[in-house]
Amino acid sequence: MRRGQYQGPACPRCGGVLDLGQLGSGESRCPHCGLLFLASAFPAPVVRDRVTSLAEAGPQGAAPCARHPGNAAVGNCSRCGVFLCALCRIAIDGQELCPGCFDRLNAEEALSTARTRIRDFRGLAVSLGVFGLLVSCFGLITGPLTLYLVRRAFQQRKHLQEQGGRTALVLAAMLGVLQILIGLFMILAMFVPAALQGTGS
Repeated sequence: MRRGQYQGPACPRCGGVLDLGQLGSGESRCPHCGLLFLASAFPAPVVRDRVTSLAEAGPQGAAPCARHPGNAAVGNCSRCGVFLCALCRIAIDGQELCPGCFDRLNAEEALSTARTRIRDFRGLAVSLGVFGLLVSCFGLITGPLTLYLVRRAFQQRKHLQEQGGRTALVLAAMLGVLQILIGLFMILAMFVPAALQGTGS
């Protein structure tokens, strides 16, 4: 199978391929990573574009499509400029792309409406909360970063209308605050005795 070829719907968190027969609308759990995501099942769009052949277009009609020489071109690719018939034209993000350019831009994640992966801010916040507690000497760095990830996770949760995960985020926020407090305590423990010794002498 060609690398980058579409293999069907995938989990937006881990990228694992999902079984279309078991995927319905609403909250679903990935069988690969076990995380929840929202899915929307929708019927295939009705094809309204009529493909005109060069013979139908006539001698003064149109140029041939770059991929289908028997079809009349109805436009150009916004990126590379090749002629496109109604079968090849992919309208996305305000552009008309050929299949090759669509595949390249999609692989580079340059098409916002075609993205299937999301950043799991909740998982990052919890992981950094636990890790930051283990290396608490850097608490003044990891603590605020954990709180930032918690805020982004709450925003993401609201945007994706997720139901669970609130307890994990509250726990991560508490770990972030604890890291900051431990970091401040360590700084005070290092500098206050030295300052007192300097005053005493």
